[in-house]
Amino acid sequence: MEKIEALLDRGEFKKALAAVKAGGRRDPYLEGEALRGLGLFAEAARSYSRAAAGGVEYALEAALGSARCRRALGDAPKAFAAAKKALTLSKRLRLLRDEAELEWALALRLAGKLDQAEKMLLRLLKGYRLDRDHAGASFVLWALGGLYRLRGRYAEGLKTFEDARAAAAKAGDRAAEGYALFGLGGLLRVAGFMGRALDCYVRARRTFARTDDTFARAYAECGTANVLRQLGRLDEAWAGYERAHELYSSLSDWADLGFVEWGMGEILRRNGDFRGAFARYKAAEKLFKGRSEPRGEALTMLSMAQLRYLMGDAAGAEKAHAAALNFIKRHGLHTHLETFT
Repeated sequence: MEKIEALLDRGEFKKALAAVKAGGRRDPYLEGEALRGLGLFAEAARSYSRAAAGGVEYALEAALGSARCRRALGDAPKAFAAAKKALTLSKRLRLLRDEAELEWALALRLAGKLDQAEKMLLRLLKGYRLDRDHAGASFVLWALGGLYRLRGRYAEGLKTFEDARAAAAKAGDRAAEGYALFGLGGLLRVAGFMGRALDCYVRARRTFARTDDTFARAYAECGTANVLRQLGRLDEAWAGYERAHELYSSLSDWADLGFVEWGMGEILRRNGDFRGAFARYKAAEKLFKGRSEPRGEALTMLSMAQLRYLMGDAAGAEKAHAAALNFIKRHGLHTHLETFT
């Protein structure tokens, strides 16, 4: 068990999973940790469910792991259920209280309850900073940066992601630095700073290139392709989207795959292939549905409206655009104002 935990700590998730499987009696919790590290969130969640039967403390760790997986999959109801269980157990056992509250805050963010999520995250950040827990502070700052992006508070978001990267560096956590670069690159991109955004993605891509984190490698390909698309380097962007498509599909990460389909649709639309673009947008629409990705749904609705207009259906385009605006306002987003997307 100590050998497996050491492998997990070093990020050697393939070796850790192989070691778990080689054991006489599999440890479902460690199996879940290895699978989650590989980005296989649905499989990891099933392992955590089996681990929950191993005792109360095991149940707490398993609930936290399950909450993380359900959140990554965009399953808000199950993320809430797991986070609630973790919070209840942490109070009873007086263990891992900050971790449980953090998962609850992130479930709130996933469900679009941004005011409540922000308040809770700021309180947790204060505690981590007082404890000089740089790793914990980095993760909370990363979560806040994403929240600020959703709210259109770009200046705050950029500073927060920079602070997350600095905290990760103090903690010596290269993976956390990489994810902070993802957040920074994404926000720089939608704010229109393409050169700086591309630099962030290239650096993050280099960080994860030789790791077992398939999710991060897919994220890097998709993010880089988004910037290349906006720079007009469409052939390079398409190739990046294809690589991201293959990686996300191997993880059954349908929510993020939706952004890849949407990006490919944008390229086809710009190249005049309206039928191909429509098919990609419909695929994205299906992938986003029910996965707590309102921004992805909004982007797809707006693109479909524009495409309908280009195809000569002005009335249908107006109706689709109005529906998109209603959806965006209902979710408290600003997607219709994002010029650089």
